[in-house]
Amino acid sequence: MITTFRSFNQLQQVLVTLETTASERVESESIEFKNYESEKALHNAKELAEEIVALANHRGGTIIIGVVDSSNVPHGQWERQLSGFPRVDLATTKERLRGKLNPKIDLRLEQVQHRGVNFLAIHVPVRSDRLVATTSGKVCIRDGKSSRPMTPDEIETHIKSLRTYDWSAEDLEGLEVGVALDATSVAEARLDFVRRRGLAELSASAFPEALGATRNGVLTKGGLLFLGNDEVIRQELGDFEYRFSWKSATGALKINEIWRDSLWNAIKRSKALFDQCNTELSIEFRGKVYEAPLLDPGVFHEAYLNALVHRDYSSDGMVSVTFTGDRMVITSPGSFYGGVTADNIGLHEPRHRNKTLARMLMDYQLVDRAGMGVPRMGINSLRYGRGFPTFREASGSVEVSMEAEHLRPGIFVLSVDDEELGIPELVILNSVYEVGHISVDLLEARLGRISENPWSAICRSVARLDAVEFCGTNEGVFIRTTETWSNYLGVSRPFRTTQTSEKHVKLHNYLKQHSAASNADLTELLGHNHSSQTSTFLRGAKYVYRTGNGPAARWQLKSP
Repeated sequence: MITTFRSFNQLQQVLVTLETTASERVESESIEFKNYESEKALHNAKELAEEIVALANHRGGTIIIGVVDSSNVPHGQWERQLSGFPRVDLATTKERLRGKLNPKIDLRLEQVQHRGVNFLAIHVPVRSDRLVATTSGKVCIRDGKSSRPMTPDEIETHIKSLRTYDWSAEDLEGLEVGVALDATSVAEARLDFVRRRGLAELSASAFPEALGATRNGVLTKGGLLFLGNDEVIRQELGDFEYRFSWKSATGALKINEIWRDSLWNAIKRSKALFDQCNTELSIEFRGKVYEAPLLDPGVFHEAYLNALVHRDYSSDGMVSVTFTGDRMVITSPGSFYGGVTADNIGLHEPRHRNKTLARMLMDYQLVDRAGMGVPRMGINSLRYGRGFPTFREASGSVEVSMEAEHLRPGIFVLSVDDEELGIPELVILNSVYEVGHISVDLLEARLGRISENPWSAICRSVARLDAVEFCGTNEGVFIRTTETWSNYLGVSRPFRTTQTSEKHVKLHNYLKQHSAASNADLTELLGHNHSSQTSTFLRGAKYVYRTGNGPAARWQLKSP
């Protein structure tokens, strides 16, 4: 359960805003205003429970009791909106409100005083594990600044997006396992399973249960999808298609195959088609020859398995692979799931829409249990000098796009010689390749989607890499290639600095650590004899600014 509770100071600021602004303009998808004459009127209000349900089914939010609708006060006299609400027993009111909800979600209530007038704030958490309704069975959703009943289609979609819903876990009663599963696929998968697990033996009859394809002898949708007979899959689950296309630079189709089958066969067939697209490149670098594939098999494996595991099997469409020579795009029906977005996918903890199917592939060791698929896709791309894979949601599908063919020999050779290079180090090396430098602000932005603490990652990486170093100018602080590594990384024009470079780095690092500093603090830090020298230096630095005057003045870093 995720909460979106506003702080007391935030509530105070909302009430201050209402003194000069119509409440209709202040309301949002996460804040609602209500007005009741008494505690009894509040408890008798059916629409209040519906508002709580709507917020819980959306993103959570806060309802402030004691604010008159702006349409009921003279225009411009907005302070009259703040009518207030009598003080109540919070524990009693909370339980009475929860009694109108199914399930009884964990509301938080507080009294808020503003200019001597009392208001009641009801904080509503978002419920991401199940749908919330009123006890009378009404299901609502927040829609912009208002709440409304959900349509049947919206209810179905919402349920499928909940973390507890698992399409692949549903049992298929009445299906005979030996008939529903494809005998050839089961035999191949069983032998491979025994080999992967290092087992002495595993009988054909015990294999489906050991894999998780059956539960207490009953076949699951996930089990049928993974190893099932194509005809049975179509009859029981739906018409799931797969496509692999390879277009030349002129647009001619070299490969264009569409098929229906189990996931086991889809994975094998796609890998074989991928191998047809792939070639080995010979790289001669500094007198040594290195072999590098045009496309990285590890990146393809992670991206393709992600598409199969996370797709919405209740939606139409196909998992498709499109290779155009310089880029490979894998598309999967459905949307991002469980709070994952295109912006946070590199950091968000793994969320599986089809948990049973995912667990089956984890047990089979086809999918990583620790949710490292996206980081591995990234690091395997970066080590070739290619960009981090990009994700987006469009037209009811999730798309991952990966660079292909492009290769930076210096980066590739360095990553081959040092297999311990991580994503931050590789991002830095790729960022300075040929150009020679990058600002730390831009680098932080690049790492922000894949690192919880980009600045710490940058500092650790620069300390580890001999190829780069910090430097500074009046414009800011940068990372540049060191002199001995510039040619290696293709840099023809090294980044120039001045004699004050080290002072800029010291200043930037100190403010990163302490947020703000006085002139006296910085005079000591920079080794100046007089504070006037420090003032002159700081006025020239375009990446800092001053607040306050005299002894109270403080210097801070400007936001990027």
